[in-house]
Amino acid sequence: MKVLFVGDSEELLQAISIILKVRWRQLSLIHATEARQATELIHNEQPDIVMLQIDAASPDGFDLIGQIRSFSRVPLLALSQSKDVMHKVRALEIGADDWIPPSSPMEYIAKVNAILRRCSPLGDSYTASFLCGKLTINYATHDVYVNGKPVELTPIEYNILCQLVRNEGSVVGHKNLLNTVWGPHYGAAPEFLKKYIHRLRSKIEEDPAHPKIICTRRGVGYIFITAPDSTKQRPFSTK
Repeated sequence: MKVLFVGDSEELLQAISIILKVRWRQLSLIHATEARQATELIHNEQPDIVMLQIDAASPDGFDLIGQIRSFSRVPLLALSQSKDVMHKVRALEIGADDWIPPSSPMEYIAKVNAILRRCSPLGDSYTASFLCGKLTINYATHDVYVNGKPVELTPIEYNILCQLVRNEGSVVGHKNLLNTVWGPHYGAAPEFLKKYIHRLRSKIEEDPAHPKIICTRRGVGYIFITAPDSTKQRPFSTK
């Protein structure tokens, strides 16, 4: 899991690292101390979650929540020692997914796990795996396998794949994918999406030049196709 921590507290940064590594051994923790750096890292690194330190005495943290929400739907947690309910309300109304005061390590892990589950591309109504022919996705760990071998996908590539799988057999339009993966305010063109599809195909297709899993519907979008004779286990609702 890749986490972006935004704040100037080295003590809090170290505490987050220690706590999260209890649950996520392969944790990658990146750090920003100012708004511009944070937005650049979200664009370039595509973290799985952003943890933003909120200083109630300064409005900068609240402003940054709004900036992030203007271009990204990344899960965003506000971290603060403030006990003022209005500060929490403000953060949530601007776009934070949760407000976390100091708590026990296990409670902290549980809250982070809950927000990741809630913000998953497939929501919380699906099982932890999807099997389709040679492709396997473990939604709980974000691991992807092709022919039983692990495939390293970036967060963007993983989210694109999950969105296509969720709409298996149906064409997902360019705008739909862009809005879902990058957010409704991200004004990129289909050509921008095309390069990510190319990278994704290079990792999961036997012959990326002649794709059989992620196919193009020219001028419309992309479709996830399952071979008729493949062994498949669909994710099912737990509700």
